[in-house]
Amino acid sequence: MLIFQTGENINMRKLSTPIIGLQLILLGIFFLPFNSWEGISFLGEYYRDSCFLFFISAFIILLFKKKINIPYKNLIFQLLLFFISWAFIATLLNFHNVSEYYFKQTSGAFRFINQFGSLIIAAVILPITFYNGFKSFNIERLLILVRKSILISLLIVFLYSIIEVLIVKFDVLWLKKSVLNLFDYFPFTDARTDMRLNRISSVSFEPPALGTYLISIAGWMISYIITEEKRSKYIPSLIILFLGFVSGSRAAFFAILIQFFVAALILLRKTQSKKNIYKIILITFFSSAVVLGTYNKQIFDYVKQEISSFKLNDSTHALSNKSRFGIQQAMFKVFLENPFSGTGYGQQAFESWKKYPNWAKNNNWEFRLKYLNQNDKRFPPGYNLYLRILSETGIIGMLIFGLLLLQIFLWCFNNLKNKRKIYSFIILVSMIGFSLNWLKMDSFRIYFFWICLALIFVIENSKKLSNE
Repeated sequence: MLIFQTGENINMRKLSTPIIGLQLILLGIFFLPFNSWEGISFLGEYYRDSCFLFFISAFIILLFKKKINIPYKNLIFQLLLFFISWAFIATLLNFHNVSEYYFKQTSGAFRFINQFGSLIIAAVILPITFYNGFKSFNIERLLILVRKSILISLLIVFLYSIIEVLIVKFDVLWLKKSVLNLFDYFPFTDARTDMRLNRISSVSFEPPALGTYLISIAGWMISYIITEEKRSKYIPSLIILFLGFVSGSRAAFFAILIQFFVAALILLRKTQSKKNIYKIILITFFSSAVVLGTYNKQIFDYVKQEISSFKLNDSTHALSNKSRFGIQQAMFKVFLENPFSGTGYGQQAFESWKKYPNWAKNNNWEFRLKYLNQNDKRFPPGYNLYLRILSETGIIGMLIFGLLLLQIFLWCFNNLKNKRKIYSFIILVSMIGFSLNWLKMDSFRIYFFWICLALIFVIENSKKLSNE
């Protein structure tokens, strides 16, 4: 059993439940990227997420408390509840259509129950669990614990990725049986490689999942540059950049680069950091100049290939690009036909499947075998959270969600100069990543987003207690 020093005179017997809850949350954070296993089917869209098992266990432990604290006075939490309420109301306004929907052996009503339940878990149960798990502990100590859990997990992810790169990129095939397969003994992990597309996913089930994980933790790892003195403080950030690059997840790597750019701008505001930042920029510039001069043709060909990868006629990415852009176009058409309240929460696929453009469906096995295959019960992904919100909850839902994101960004900017500025920095860099990542995925199942919200609730609560 770990013992946490909170720096406060607290009755440890009363805190036994919060301590267990925090330990489970930290375990969940550690295991967050480990989702390449088969999963537990009855958990629905959470079936692969090993971290969810620890987070929901923490929530169950929390239920044994006599009192569950809810940050109902916090404006961000109020906007969150407002959005959830509107998602429910928007569905009621579309009740007639919802009752008649049927697609992929699923009724509209069942789809709503499934999706709305998933929203309640992500947007209510998880942040309240994190809030109650965090609020009893010293905020500075909490930073160390959370960040250390992430770092240890990242190092394992990095080790696996190095072995995977050697196998996939350099054909060191003997490593697969002798070394990589040892990860099969690691919890929630099925060791495997993608020899067909030569992409890296590490302990995650696919490269985009690895990319989402890297986006989620980038702010936490970059923060080492601010709080630590040793030169090793740059290593976590370099690992993030390396893994983002080799993963092959183009959109994720772009988001990570934007996160690092924003972080650099913030760090340049600190006088003591400017010298180090300028050194890094100069070293990077001259190193890049040397590499570019030596390998200019190879680099030009690589950049050209990456730009071409977003086109619909790219040999490697054509199918995924056609599917992604085609589904997004169909969702936007659904929104134009239902601008006020959308189709109802979780209902867009019942309308958008009729609007998939022919250029996306032609010669595309993904539509034939997955998205339009009535024998495959899995619903097609929306590939864009903002378009999903527009198509399912209308312009009203998008305005509420936009206000929620705006309020989070305002909180970050307003707190960058106070004593909790390290958290503001982490949350701001993370929010940049989340906002960009939602341009390519339509899920609220971004655990670090809810962790960031819980930390905001904890910090605001501590301010209130200090003022009192």
